[in-house]
Amino acid sequence: MMKFFALFFLLIFFTFHSLYAQMNLPELKLSNSKPSLLNSSNLLQPKTRKATNTYFGAGYSFVIFTSSDMNSVYPVFDTRKGDFLSEINLYFGFAIAQAVSLELEPSILFTHNDRTVTFNFIPPISYKGNDYSYVFSNNLGLLAFPIALNVRFFPLYKQTTSFIRLFFVGGGIGTAWIREEYDNYYSNDPSGYYYQDYELSATTSQWKPLFRVMTGVTGTGGKFGFGGELRYNIIPLSQQALPFITRTAANFNSVDITLRFYFSL
Repeated sequence: MMKFFALFFLLIFFTFHSLYAQMNLPELKLSNSKPSLLNSSNLLQPKTRKATNTYFGAGYSFVIFTSSDMNSVYPVFDTRKGDFLSEINLYFGFAIAQAVSLELEPSILFTHNDRTVTFNFIPPISYKGNDYSYVFSNNLGLLAFPIALNVRFFPLYKQTTSFIRLFFVGGGIGTAWIREEYDNYYSNDPSGYYYQDYELSATTSQWKPLFRVMTGVTGTGGKFGFGGELRYNIIPLSQQALPFITRTAANFNSVDITLRFYFSL
């Protein structure tokens, strides 16, 4: 699976590089005038294309998990700590047509809380040769690295005198590495008062595909700009009988409210 994703992103990189190089190649244009000793330069006139609209920047996303299991463990707003479940985005992109842009976006999501999660396994799970029906987890940590190739289409780009020209719809495809770290306490007592064994800093991780749809406005013209997006990310999870929420929840899907800042090159 990891080899597949590595080959996938190498293909994306070389395609991205090839497109970028082609967009900046000079164009040779034949002149209709006859060659002349006094004006021989009219035969071949090098003409450079208009510079590609390249940009880079950063964004900040408020992440709302749509799975009730994921949202109960990692809510968008943690009242205990007074902070938001958020994600930091970096991106680099360029216009491949007047109304279409292509960009590569790696992100990082990380959070930690002291909630207690109770897992009730039927049938019981085995740990160190013993069977347990309950696992009580706390000291919860989540780390994710999504990376996606996004395409944006600006259907109203011809409205040059209106802010509405900056409206876009789009989508993306990529992958995400998801890791959790818990302190797990194994027991057959549903109250959790007595436990028979424990495992500190237990971890699980997985690579999963990522798909997204999005809409919003981006850019304000000039060298510096900002925008806002509403995204829906689709990330399936591999379910297993393990005491981690990313192994028991149906998916890692989320609605993201994203603020973006960019610099035009």
